Amino acid sequence: MTICPKCKAENRPEAAFCANCGSILLAQPSSTKLLPSKPVESEPAEITTPELLSTGPVQPVSIPPEIVTPEPISIQPVEPPVSLIGFAPQPEGSIFGERFQFDTLVYQDEHENVYTVMEVCEPLAPRVSTCSNPECQTIHVPTGIEQEKFCTRCGHPMDQLSPLLVLQEADADRFSNQGQLIDLHLAHPNIHPPIAIFQQALPGGTRFYLVTPCSQELPAHPETSKVLEWGLQLADGLDYLHTQGVVLGEKLHPSSFGVVDDKIVWRNFGEARVLPMLTDREKINNVRLLALSLYSWITGKASYSLDSPLTPSLNRLFHQALIGEGFNSGAKLAHQIDLTIKAGLSPLNLDYSVGRRTHAGKIRVINEDSLLCFTVSRVQQGASQPVGIFAIADGMGGHARGDLASSLTIQTILQRVVTEVEAFRKFSKDEFTSWLKQTIQEANQVVYESRINADNDMGSTLVCGLLVGNQAYLAHLGDSRVYMLREKFIQQLSTDHSLVQQLVANGEISQDEARLHPQRNVILRCLGENPQVEVDVYTQDLLPGDKLLLCSDGLSGMLDDLKIQIVSNESQSPQMACDYLVDTANLAGGMDNISIILVEVILA
Repeated sequence: MTICPKCKAENRPEAAFCANCGSILLAQPSSTKLLPSKPVESEPAEITTPELLSTGPVQPVSIPPEIVTPEPISIQPVEPPVSLIGFAPQPEGSIFGERFQFDTLVYQDEHENVYTVMEVCEPLAPRVSTCSNPECQTIHVPTGIEQEKFCTRCGHPMDQLSPLLVLQEADADRFSNQGQLIDLHLAHPNIHPPIAIFQQALPGGTRFYLVTPCSQELPAHPETSKVLEWGLQLADGLDYLHTQGVVLGEKLHPSSFGVVDDKIVWRNFGEARVLPMLTDREKINNVRLLALSLYSWITGKASYSLDSPLTPSLNRLFHQALIGEGFNSGAKLAHQIDLTIKAGLSPLNLDYSVGRRTHAGKIRVINEDSLLCFTVSRVQQGASQPVGIFAIADGMGGHARGDLASSLTIQTILQRVVTEVEAFRKFSKDEFTSWLKQTIQEANQVVYESRINADNDMGSTLVCGLLVGNQAYLAHLGDSRVYMLREKFIQQLSTDHSLVQQLVANGEISQDEARLHPQRNVILRCLGENPQVEVDVYTQDLLPGDKLLLCSDGLSGMLDDLKIQIVSNESQSPQMACDYLVDTANLAGGMDNISIILVEVILA
């Protein structure tokens, strides 16, 4: 234990701040520090996926925005005992282990129940707590009879609200090996440690319990930049585990990782072991498992091979971690990740293959849609890095001079990009996002002023993509859409600002019903209606072979996503895809103007 020189309180051995008074201690928390060491030869482990197999994981838990600490209660066993048939979940209000109170049943099967629970304890008794610093949020499991008042990692006060916890209830003893980890009182921002294990004898047999902090499952397709940021966090957490003598199992399951807000955490230590001393080989293999997880999240591949869509620096990183001598610490992996980030994520020689088509459709006489396709080739750091601005503006159907509104929108965007494209070479990611927002605000102002001067209700939707190398900066208003097509999959990146989309989000109608709803043309956000407009801006990493499809509702209203994906992928070029999509939409009815831009990222 570490003794505080100010208040003499005992603290965790690795504490950097006193848990009682918040004073700085001489001991520093374990972190990823690059230390010189002789490379250690190791036999490359068999590289397989971080096991994309199910382990009966805790299902994603919806955490309420506010968790109120329950009033202290006198905990008594449920009397009389409730007779539970089979492996039925326990009734609401149940108390588990005289410490955790039933909140919500979130998952059940024939061998396991999973609940969210709140910790209930006597006044002044120590309890699980969370650091109030949003950049830290370290979970602290009680280490003694005194409640920790300050975070031992960053020195911030502990949150006074009790965190929501997850309790797994099983019909067999699957948790006994976690006792050693609980005794370590692990405390790190990127670790969700086991909190308690116990068992209870109930009618029908003994039940076994594990309590852990709450976290969400990882998103399905994280961006490369986000994965690398996670890698830095997980590497730091892995080094901390190693300093505590914790070694991971032979494989990592999907449930080994969770997300809290925007932070990733290690969790589910069912196969971990606590050893008196870790060898370099064990550390290297653990780092390999982490690196393979990062590789799988970026590429979707279960095993490593040289991947041409990845940048040279990323390929070097994963080759060294997975095939080469490896890294015997998370700090060294983090150092290489940091170098990769600084080298940039798009040094490949890239180009864009572009198709575009607009058509009035079979019903309307006037085509109120306007399109913009503008590309510039440039060479930066020895690699071809094209820049493109692509936009579709759909003049509001039935509004006076919708064609003028869409035309003004496109002209304004084009004028800005022609004037300022030279400055793009010095832009950061944030500056590209700001430029896109400002340009759309300027277009909105032009349309708004024309609308006031003409005393009519002209307006326009907009979908716009600013592509720089393999980075796409996207924005939209209204129901014009942007899709990403990757291999055999299609994903809608935009969310319609429309009445029917709101009804779908509220669960009142289905997507199929929205396509035929009588109010499907009611738009909730557009250019020109107000002096200022709220713009949704988002980014997307692109790989060679990826396609971005921008379209007006004349396409998406006639064809479902699967049909769009099939026609796009079976066409020999983006231009042929646009032609076929327009023809197919017209065959389906052609009820509105149809406009499409399809951009494919290719290797130059």
